[in-house]
Amino acid sequence: MPLPLLPQQDFYIAHRILPADYAMPALEAANDHYGMGYIISGDRFVITPKQSYYHRKGELGIMPPYVYHKTMPLAPEANIPYEGILIKFSPKFVEPFTACVGQSVFDEICSRVSKFLPEDSEKILAHLMKMLEIYKDDFPQKNALLQYMLYELLLNVLRLRLDGNGSIPHNATLTPPILDAIFYMEQNYAKNPSLEETAAVAGYSPAYFSKLFQAQLGKSYSDYSAVIKLKHVQHLLLSTDKSITEIALDTGYRHVSNLSEQFKKLTGVSPLQYRNLQNAGTDIPNTKSNTSQQATKHQN
Repeated sequence: MPLPLLPQQDFYIAHRILPADYAMPALEAANDHYGMGYIISGDRFVITPKQSYYHRKGELGIMPPYVYHKTMPLAPEANIPYEGILIKFSPKFVEPFTACVGQSVFDEICSRVSKFLPEDSEKILAHLMKMLEIYKDDFPQKNALLQYMLYELLLNVLRLRLDGNGSIPHNATLTPPILDAIFYMEQNYAKNPSLEETAAVAGYSPAYFSKLFQAQLGKSYSDYSAVIKLKHVQHLLLSTDKSITEIALDTGYRHVSNLSEQFKKLTGVSPLQYRNLQNAGTDIPNTKSNTSQQATKHQN
């Protein structure tokens, strides 16, 4: 499990730089704290029993206690160090906040990765760096100040984060073998692992694995594989200047036409249109039914 807080400790913050290929070796869950992470560089794929999601540079996520999860790099081949700010805080430390705003509001903050406009993301990072500076100081009242700063941070996350939820909800709570299968699919998506190959990783026969996968994910193995590949294509479109042909080869498509056809089927736009929309500052649709809209701040 993640390292617990020290005895009599309710808050911890650190600046971490890990290798680009760092991946959690197994499913883990904290039993005494919330874990908050802001990514400065590198991108992550996070699997939990109820949803999977992508956590990218400039975004902030919160993992509640007792939620098993596993993370891995989204693009280890880019060799970009995984750098970020990690915060741990006990439920007791945040009790006055939840008493003031309501548990449902705090749960909403924790429910998804928070994305921001670039200028707002910089404000969040500056606030975190100030908290790190205070944490390293030794004046007796620093915990009270850090508690206040955490509450201010949470309210600013709620105020500044953008609408939209990029998570992939699961049809049912995932069992460990299916979680391991998804992890394997993410690690090997460019090699197009077969259902039989992935079923062996999960320890099931292909027929039983196929039924279990459909029941828990709400998608067939092939459909979910397509979603994984699409997310990696989107990442490369937005984070690199690679051509569509290069991206197709990097993500395991045999022909550019196959990539373009599947991309438009799932998003409603072509890969080039997707890149141009982002460059123009327009929100990107996640599905064909979700039309493009200008990014707007979350209103409460």
